[in-house]
Amino acid sequence: MLLPLQLSSGFQAAALARLMPPEQLPQSVTFADGEPIPAEYVVQVRDRGLAAAVDVDWRAGDVMVIDNILVGHGRRPYTGPRRLLVAMSD
Repeated sequence: MLLPLQLSSGFQAAALARLMPPEQLPQSVTFADGEPIPAEYVVQVRDRGLAAAVDVDWRAGDVMVIDNILVGHGRRPYTGPRRLLVAMSD
């Protein structure tokens, strides 16, 4: 089943929930013991993360190095071309 971009995220989530067990859903989160984290906790963490987010005003030639242990990171939706280069190390 394809989930076209023009469909609402709520519809996409409902379609995925019909296809996959809860523990395989993209936003499934659990405590260390495997117990599901209650949805209201997940929403609170998401909302606090979004409130603390810092947008970066990218310019041609910019490079960013992120410590995956130290920070959470993501990106907001956008349009236009991009070039993504990734290197990982210990």
